[in-house]
Amino acid sequence: MNFFERQEQSRRSTRLLIALFALAVTAVVIAVNVVVCLVLAQLEENAIGYVPPMSEWVMAHPRTVVFTTVMVLAIIGMASLYKSSTLGGGGGVVARSLGGVRVSPDTTDPQQRRLLNVVEEMAIASGVPMPEVYLLEQERGINAFAAGHNPANAAIGVTRGTIETLNRAELQGVIAHEFSHILNGDMRLNIRLMGLLFGLLVIAMIGRTVLRLTSGGRDSRKALPVVVVAMAVLVIGYVGLFFGRLIQAAVSRSRESLADASAIQFTRDPTGLRGALVKIGALSNGSKIANPEVEEVAHMLFAPGMSRLFATHPKLEDRLKAIDPRFDPKEIDRVRAQLLLEAEQKRAATAAKPQAAEKLESLINVPGAAAVAGLVGNPATIHMQVARDIRKSLPEEIVAASHYPNSARALLLGLALDSNPEARERQRDYISQQLGYQTADSIAGLLHAIDALEPEQRMPALFGSIPALRQLTRDERLRLMAALNGMLQREGRVSLQSYVLRKLAQVHLNDDLNPVARVRRLPLTAVAKDIQVLFSVLAQHGHVDAAAARRAYEAGVHHLLPRERPSFVNLPHWAPAMDMALSRLDQLAPIMKEQLVEALVKTVTHDQRLTLGESELLRAVCASLHCPLPPLVSAATTG
Repeated sequence: MNFFERQEQSRRSTRLLIALFALAVTAVVIAVNVVVCLVLAQLEENAIGYVPPMSEWVMAHPRTVVFTTVMVLAIIGMASLYKSSTLGGGGGVVARSLGGVRVSPDTTDPQQRRLLNVVEEMAIASGVPMPEVYLLEQERGINAFAAGHNPANAAIGVTRGTIETLNRAELQGVIAHEFSHILNGDMRLNIRLMGLLFGLLVIAMIGRTVLRLTSGGRDSRKALPVVVVAMAVLVIGYVGLFFGRLIQAAVSRSRESLADASAIQFTRDPTGLRGALVKIGALSNGSKIANPEVEEVAHMLFAPGMSRLFATHPKLEDRLKAIDPRFDPKEIDRVRAQLLLEAEQKRAATAAKPQAAEKLESLINVPGAAAVAGLVGNPATIHMQVARDIRKSLPEEIVAASHYPNSARALLLGLALDSNPEARERQRDYISQQLGYQTADSIAGLLHAIDALEPEQRMPALFGSIPALRQLTRDERLRLMAALNGMLQREGRVSLQSYVLRKLAQVHLNDDLNPVARVRRLPLTAVAKDIQVLFSVLAQHGHVDAAAARRAYEAGVHHLLPRERPSFVNLPHWAPAMDMALSRLDQLAPIMKEQLVEALVKTVTHDQRLTLGESELLRAVCASLHCPLPPLVSAATTG
């Protein structure tokens, strides 16, 4: 199952989830109405000595039913909205609620450093921004989670037991599992689950609160109807929550099985994930999390964080046999006896010096369109190796700048500057006017290092700055977005590489600022003009010869619109049109994006050559459409 199919499945799961919860809420509303009507009818009978049949009583008191229905829906809706709004700050909110502490990018702790390196390598290989990383210091079990609304505001949380007990391959297997949740669209589904479940929980909490307030009152006979209603509401609320947990468990188990399969697909090494699961079975505290908030996030975790009636994960033995059909449960006992020895080996391994990174070839194998589309959201072992080399090759000055908010802002703006000296000077003057001379000076101090970056280093440098940029205030991020837009609008001509990096920064900053923005899905026929702009610009920049550019354009667009397609157009001032085109094409359904990526590859590789610069340009365009591609590798690298 490829990235686009997993995204489509996530959309279907979300729709199913909402439908099932709507049924659960409807059942709760009906049940509360029945209780309220029964109690009121009984009170009326006690007062006048007669009450008509319940159906007639309800028809005679429609306002009671309407009021009760509106109140129950309002309570559930407002509670769910409140919970969702508290989670609007992204995955870091969830991590901090569990006691997570953000891992500093300049940490010197070797275990935390290894964790950051694995996450960064996976981010580079996946083509998504580096998520924030949180450590649950007090948790000794092996567990992890990914939370957020989208890759731009994602966070990965890892327990102390995970980084102390697992070796690098096993840790990479766990992180790959969590990245599959990021790439598969599971995080948004999980956030919605938290909001909906909280709405049902509040009904039960209200019943419990009313019972506590009325118990021990002086006039217990007058309070009896209230107590009856409160008791019934408490029971109904927990029954609704019961079915909510049942739905949560069913959805979670299927997504966890898919995440295991995706993690193996990412790393091409099942032994890492397998080893992590075996160690969970071998440890006395397994994957348990002691924090009382664990119930709310149970469906997000790598492994069960607590014992509960409806399991959120498949059985450990079932997961292991899905990875390795020959798995022997006795292995868990053997590993339990060897954990102390393996801990010693792990400490020795972390002290080993890394091998020197090799520079990538400048010419990439020309890949098939379908093969490249299949790589979206599916990094493999070779991409992890390349990502590790890229991370090690980044200049120390760039890495240091990406760790702190102000220097990260300067790094991002420096990467977005045009390569033309005159245009660059005008942009720097504009930045000085909008963001102050100190920011402009910081950019000037980084330019020599930025200009020395190789094409394959520029996207990782940009993505590496995202976590630090999240620490800027909302107003500072809005001003940064405005400055990026202003840089674009002030230039008539701009280099495509500079433009795409700028657009990519805007996309992820906007995702962070508006994590729950609704996106409508457009059909291909509605974006024909946008396809014309994108493919004309790519063909125009990839070929000096106008005739060759037209042929490359036709090769790609024909794949999308084989019957009636717009003609190639020469766009001297293409940047504003390109900006609009990418924004609209991002609204295509996942299955349509798969065809779009295949078509982009056909245009870029029409001359049967793919330079490193062209491959990085392709990756940046795809990333701005939320179709993250791993680094494309050369024949020398794959061999």
